[in-house]
Amino acid sequence: MPPKRKINLPDHVRAAVLADIALTHESAVRAEENDKIRIFLATEQGLDTYEIADELGDVSQQTVSRWARQGKEILERREREKREREQGSNPAGEDPVRPRERQPIG
Repeated sequence: MPPKRKINLPDHVRAAVLADIALTHESAVRAEENDKIRIFLATEQGLDTYEIADELGDVSQQTVSRWARQGKEILERREREKREREQGSNPAGEDPVRPRERQPIG
């Protein structure tokens, strides 16, 4: 089989494809993080890691325990980032959507 030739894409097409790949990757990473958070929350609600592993089928209890720990860390990180965003971007307690409007003079 002959080697594939590289196709020179126009810049706007290349940029669009790269943006699409980045968006898809970000969505996949976020979905995996959300899954781990759900597993952590399920264990917090009383489900056993053995029970979750059995329901998932081809996943060991050790893997579920690791995912639960990672889910806890991810959730804590997100909460910390949210607090930092709220404190850093809004030090005066203003509405972040509609900052203080200037009043007309006169």
